[in-house]
Amino acid sequence: MDRTFDFHGTTMTIKSLTSETGGIYTILYAVHPPNVGPALHLHPRGSECFYIVKGRYNFVLGNRMMDAISGDLIVVPKNIPHKFTVGIEGGEVLIISPPDLENYFSQVSELLQKGLVTWELESEIAQKYGQVFLENTNHWK
Repeated sequence: MDRTFDFHGTTMTIKSLTSETGGIYTILYAVHPPNVGPALHLHPRGSECFYIVKGRYNFVLGNRMMDAISGDLIVVPKNIPHKFTVGIEGGEVLIISPPDLENYFSQVSELLQKGLVTWELESEIAQKYGQVFLENTNHWK
């Protein structure tokens, strides 16, 4: 598995595979372009943490909206709907994700290189690895 790859225009680097953490979590580093982010989703396998290295991020966490800047840590509890949008200058974030999520990002990345990935296919891959989408609006657009 290539540990650095393009995911919808974001440069993702897998810092630690789930297999390297005893099956507990994965660590990812993401360099985001401006004004992008995932559709609303949740993780039934565990919590997720975002350490903002650079830039501004706007998070929706359950029914709360939160702005985050460099140095902030956002903790998303298991099964809480969330999404984020990167600020106008782009950003960098270290993410501690539930187990196996790196497989969602890497598999979708491989498919994106071969052509367009349908929303249905991406959702299916996401669900397989512990990310459940609750909508499909503004997904990485």
